[in-house]
Amino acid sequence: MRQFDELAADLPSLCTQRAEVAAVLRAHQQRWDDADRAIGYSVTRYQEAAASADEERLIARLFAADASSLCGLSAKLDVLIAVGAEGAEGRHFPWPELRRIRRDVARLMQLQRHDAAGLTAWSTAPDADAEARVRGA
Repeated sequence: MRQFDELAADLPSLCTQRAEVAAVLRAHQQRWDDADRAIGYSVTRYQEAAASADEERLIARLFAADASSLCGLSAKLDVLIAVGAEGAEGRHFPWPELRRIRRDVARLMQLQRHDAAGLTAWSTAPDADAEARVRGA
């Protein structure tokens, strides 16, 4: 109605129609409210926004926590790849590199399972310098 009043200020002939326009708008709003209640649009939209906010808080907590194992690091990479793949960064973000790091972590986890000492199985890797870099990291 505020917009109608602004328009009517320049066209006095519309002022006589204000009550009719208000009644039509109230009826339209009532139909909208009835349909909204019937299909649950507003409630669903609110719940979706709340779930999204919860997801963002949980993701922030996950990335703020220190990984205490390769499994924890792997989980963080999984979440980063899953959440980020749909994000705004798109093709400009280093997705192939992140996926490669995730595969490396999975491979190291597998090696660790097969090696009681944890690191000696890495000696079978083709790049001994890479092993030294990983141990030093």
